[in-house]
Amino acid sequence: LLLLSSIFKRPKPNLPSFEEIRRAVPSSCFEKSLFKSLFYLVFDFIILYALYRFVGIFESFGIIGLFIWYCCVGMFGSSLFIVGHDCGHGTFSKYTWVNDLFGHIAHAPILAPYWPWQKSHRLHHQYTSHIDNDCGHPWVVEEDFMTRDWISRNFAKIPLSGFIRLVNRLE
Repeated sequence: LLLLSSIFKRPKPNLPSFEEIRRAVPSSCFEKSLFKSLFYLVFDFIILYALYRFVGIFESFGIIGLFIWYCCVGMFGSSLFIVGHDCGHGTFSKYTWVNDLFGHIAHAPILAPYWPWQKSHRLHHQYTSHIDNDCGHPWVVEEDFMTRDWISRNFAKIPLSGFIRLVNRLE
């Protein structure tokens, strides 16, 4: 076994530091441009408007057309979330009130409450990878994991598993 581990031992990669990566990115990428930010927000809204306006055309192609329509709406709905995410991080504009205003505007159509999300997301960044305090991605220690039933251990990441666990508890 020792022989195999020495044969398949991976060399430690020589990765660049954070500062080296930051220096490699053009400084223009770190400049906040309200014009560019508004352009992308308006562009997303125009595309979503067009998708809803012409949903009938997609429907005429049956289930395949609707599948394509749902994928497009999902993609541009995600784009709205990303714009709101940028607002929450303060990168949409150099003005806090502008970030908050457009964060609400971007999150409203996708029914994501901006301020509660912003607060929980800030806590997530503050406690990233902290085993007790990371509210965005809660960690499971091995002892807790091993006490779970088979369904919870193997299917916890699938949304339907919560429903299955609930049904199992009701029996």
